[in-house]
Amino acid sequence: MTRLEQLCQLQGMPLTAALSCVAEVIETSTDHPCAHEIHRRVSRSEKIALTTVYRVLSDLVEAGLLTRHMFGDGKARYERAADEARPYLINTATGEIICAEDDGLRALLEEEARRLGYCLVDYRLKLFVAS
Repeated sequence: MTRLEQLCQLQGMPLTAALSCVAEVIETSTDHPCAHEIHRRVSRSEKIALTTVYRVLSDLVEAGLLTRHMFGDGKARYERAADEARPYLINTATGEIICAEDDGLRALLEEEARRLGYCLVDYRLKLFVAS
């Protein structure tokens, strides 16, 4: 059982075959796959409708277990929800998406928010880079 399936169980979600297949793809992905890519990967071993993949992804996002990202290529991309926000580098030439290491960035942003009289609740940072 994947970590994502365990989290689904803890939230009382039924562990359907479709959910298990999608969870397996998400957990083993090193990229940020879109629904069509998840469907393609699941379809290697299981018969599943694309609409079912969309429904499972929507349910997982709604439950707070997946994060849906829009990186500018017009496709919603998915990953397991992180405990904290992370910055991303997006290669404008190849479309490659890289999770950047935080290494103090959040602390710097919190400090700047405090200086301005605010409390940082969350942040989203996308850096578009060229290779």
